[in-house]
Amino acid sequence: NLSSVLGVDAHVVNVKATTTEGLGFCGREEGLAAYAVVTLLKHI
Repeated sequence: NLSSVLGVDAHVVNVKATTTEGLGFCGREEGLAAYAVVTLLKHI
């Protein structure tokens, strides 16, 4: 899972998903899209 790969506790990992609300090529069922946003902080 993500937390073990990153070497962090599971409570600091958050995953969210949503739809395009029927918009664009995804809404027309012509394809799919995936977006990822990551914020990492290194504590020294």
